[in-house]
Amino acid sequence: MAPGMVSVHRWRPEDPVDAPRPGRAGVWIVALDEMPSDEAASADLTPDEIARADRLRFEADRHRFVASRLALRRILGGCLKTAPRAIVLVASPFVKPALDPSVHGTDIRFNVAHSGALALVAVGRAVEVGIDVERHRPMPELDALVSRFFSPRERAALAAVPASRRAAAFFECWTLKEAYLKACGDGLHRPLDAFDVTVDAGSSPRLLEVRDRPGDEKRWTLARLQPAPGYAAAVVIEEIMKR
Repeated sequence: MAPGMVSVHRWRPEDPVDAPRPGRAGVWIVALDEMPSDEAASADLTPDEIARADRLRFEADRHRFVASRLALRRILGGCLKTAPRAIVLVASPFVKPALDPSVHGTDIRFNVAHSGALALVAVGRAVEVGIDVERHRPMPELDALVSRFFSPRERAALAAVPASRRAAAFFECWTLKEAYLKACGDGLHRPLDAFDVTVDAGSSPRLLEVRDRPGDEKRWTLARLQPAPGYAAAVVIEEIMKR
């Protein structure tokens, strides 16, 4: 990834947030369990978001949901220089969540991922962006997942990884694939074995071949992130100069 294309920040509620420069992206790492219970949340979240939080059974889940939505709205609010609750989001089952273009224009794009106690918020300016994060955990179904979702090239590369590192390599590969699909706005209804990404953590992450969309190898840049011990993460950003 070109130097300066993505900046990474540890988000704290008191920190100022600015939009990235055109053609660039910012990633904010949010430690959900470290965020205090915030009485201001009700002022920054929408009634629908508050209702969704109230429907969650466990307090820990409610706290993480509120913390994640609060961070997203405050980060976007900082980028747009507007009140967090005034931000209008649009989404549907098969469309990437986005800012309402009739309210906020189309300059700022975003993507969110969360796993365990972390949320990652990626914001691109005049470029699409995708992000994913996975907490490392035991994977008794690893072989079945690899067989079902990875391409033959990726399966062979993963099989060559020492057994002690195979689960970590799986998460590194999975987050690259998921972040790419999210950047494209496709989600998991697009076949994951229709494209190959690098598996070896010692190699620069990239799209090796995209069989269902030739040319995407040059359109998108991939990067691995290390948001916290025990997590794998990746960000994918559109390269406007390579279209």
